[in-house]
Amino acid sequence: MVTVPDPYLQVWWKFMNNGDKRKVQRHIGNLPSLMEMVAWPGLIGTMVKFWDSDNMVFRFGEVEMTPTIEEVLASYENVDMCNKRKRQPDTDLLFPKTWDFVEIKEKLSLVKADWMDRLPGPNIPLRKLYYRFGRARAYEKFKEEFVSEEKWKETRPLAFAICLLGTMVFPQGPNYTIHPSVIMVTHAIFYGVDYGSATKYYTLAPMILADIYRALDKCQNGERFFQGCNLILQWWMMRHLIKAHNPEEPDPLRRSDQLAGHDWWMYHNHCNKTEGLKFWYPRLQGLREERMRWSIECLRVTKQMVIRAQKVPYLIFVAG
Repeated sequence: MVTVPDPYLQVWWKFMNNGDKRKVQRHIGNLPSLMEMVAWPGLIGTMVKFWDSDNMVFRFGEVEMTPTIEEVLASYENVDMCNKRKRQPDTDLLFPKTWDFVEIKEKLSLVKADWMDRLPGPNIPLRKLYYRFGRARAYEKFKEEFVSEEKWKETRPLAFAICLLGTMVFPQGPNYTIHPSVIMVTHAIFYGVDYGSATKYYTLAPMILADIYRALDKCQNGERFFQGCNLILQWWMMRHLIKAHNPEEPDPLRRSDQLAGHDWWMYHNHCNKTEGLKFWYPRLQGLREERMRWSIECLRVTKQMVIRAQKVPYLIFVAG
């Protein structure tokens, strides 16, 4: 479970130039704000106990509910992402695969990267990518590893997004290591995937949701770590649990950073992040429908509610 972001990642984002930041946010929206969110392990640990793996729903008292693709997307979507989607529709599901080190070197524009070949196992430590791509004088120090300075500059936003997704969204464990499949996924989000004469583009929301479902199932079966995006699951739960005082119709031309405002919003509603199972279990067990918010005020339900897959005819998630 993600509780504290890696300090290398925070420093990298803090000193990244505005052009690179905009490029990152154009493809993955407001997900960098996950680094500023406060994690509530006690809430997630309690929620697992109410998960029904067979029906893929939470059962809290008389209430049944489950996260949806639309809600996950609403948590991090911004205006740049919406504009990108108009030009590059992303209605297909991406099936992750693992690239080998030769493919990774090619996609990161690396001439050589002996440090990758020497790593034990398939995962890549975040600090290695930070030193190569994140430091101000990285190119001068490691220029023999890159195809050119131009390619190095072009690849920096991609490398940061890989580190963010690999450690904050699709975590592999407590050591901030990144699985090679995350590199393939991130590259597909940035540049699409070529299928013959066509290039297809993808959204991360279905994959994030699937990873949350997978983590819930594993934890309920005794896994020690919640290896899904626990911060987005936390955001989703609290948005339904606490009713807005003055609900407003969302402005379709504005995409506020829902993740950045999460901690203030929790404090404003007198929540205590240190509370654990003893606090949360009776509250979730006793939920009633009238106490729940059945629509999130930032949710924009689109007409396109069916996601077409290549291996499965259709995957349907109806917004709650």
